[in-house]
Amino acid sequence: MTTDADTNATDTGTGSADSGTANNTETVANAGAGASGTLLTNKPGEGENGQQATGNADAKDGKGEGGKEGGESAAYTLTAPEGYPISEGALKGLNEVCMAENLNEKQANAVMAYMQGNYTSFVAQQQEAMQAQAKTWIGEFQADKEFGGDKFDASVADAQRALATFDEGGTVSKMLAETGYGNNPEVLRIFARVGRALGEDQLIGKGGGAENKPLEDRMYPNM
Repeated sequence: MTTDADTNATDTGTGSADSGTANNTETVANAGAGASGTLLTNKPGEGENGQQATGNADAKDGKGEGGKEGGESAAYTLTAPEGYPISEGALKGLNEVCMAENLNEKQANAVMAYMQGNYTSFVAQQQEAMQAQAKTWIGEFQADKEFGGDKFDASVADAQRALATFDEGGTVSKMLAETGYGNNPEVLRIFARVGRALGEDQLIGKGGGAENKPLEDRMYPNM
């Protein structure tokens, strides 16, 4: 027979799961923030400096002190471990579920440590995937007939110049770095064309020998 206490515990658990799902979505969105820099967003001469999250927090044995079977655990308030971005609502929901299930504080913290370990592993996997993708994209750009080979360094410099010129607030640069798309060959080609055209404009202004063609013709000479 279902009791009011069971119903309350179920409702509380559902609320916590919903909060936890929302938080995990936010976590996924932020997982790439610690990834290494990109070709486009690194400053000239700057190397990749991202550090990969490693390790998996070990959950402690939850047996022992505190709650007794059939009794009530002493009240406690869980706190999020350092580096674990759980929202206030999700943390409160977890606390309520643990209390409703009569877990003592040590057992509840063991649950928290397990959740943190899963998050740490997930972030590490995401960063590994981003680094593998970045390696593939950079290889494609290096092999590009128009921008790669012995033109690679100049093409990257052109792309960075274009980004710095038109992204004064740094919003686009931040987005490209966080998503890793600053290494995407299609993105690099566009910015490299813009940067190259900007350089030719400067030469024209200084009396250089570049042809005085419209900007779109210089960006897409083969069209």
